[in-house]
Amino acid sequence: MDLSYTLLRSGKRRKTLCLQVARDGRIVIRAPLFTPQDEIEKFFLNKLDWLRDRLRKRDRLPEERSPRAFREGETFLFMGTAYPLRIEPADSALEGRLFFDSRHFVLGRSDPARGREIFTAWYEEQARRHIGERLEEFSRRLELFPRSFRITAARSFWGSCSAADRLAFNWRLIMAPCSVIDYVIVHELQHLAEKNHSPAFWKRVALVIPDYRDRKLWLRKNGSFLNL
Repeated sequence: MDLSYTLLRSGKRRKTLCLQVARDGRIVIRAPLFTPQDEIEKFFLNKLDWLRDRLRKRDRLPEERSPRAFREGETFLFMGTAYPLRIEPADSALEGRLFFDSRHFVLGRSDPARGREIFTAWYEEQARRHIGERLEEFSRRLELFPRSFRITAARSFWGSCSAADRLAFNWRLIMAPCSVIDYVIVHELQHLAEKNHSPAFWKRVALVIPDYRDRKLWLRKNGSFLNL
């Protein structure tokens, strides 16, 4: 297992070290411009166990998941529960749209070929609505208000907080249980007050979500399956 990394230094307001696994398998560390090399090496060594686990899971994925066919009976996740897909006879009301009746997903017979596109659009809309509502509720509760939020298709994070206090959330998060979605929202909101992962930051998260470690672990173990 190749554990060499690409180092990217940035002078644009970056204040913390960040490790990512790119889609092509490269390991990338992003660092503030003047971070000492020995500090970067120590950061990398502390992440080795997590990194090996992440790479092993990535390597297993092709064997564990077959391509989606969007056929009758196939199950799809929504807020932590898997629901079967039902294919209905062609109908103008169904064409190009996905319906959810709290027990099934429903597609028109002519649409499975466009299933990924249709499901993605539906998930994005549900994520925008649900995350927006929960974000507003937690913002009022914590008196932390982002400048904006958006739903993104980026695969490198579940949520992010920019230096300009703008939040972003991955639409795939809507497949996770509501408790996990809440954890990610609170996590990013608390970055408005603490732009790091210091003990003070985690203390702020724990005041709202005492079992955040369990929710964080669930996402680490199951996040690779929140996909189409």
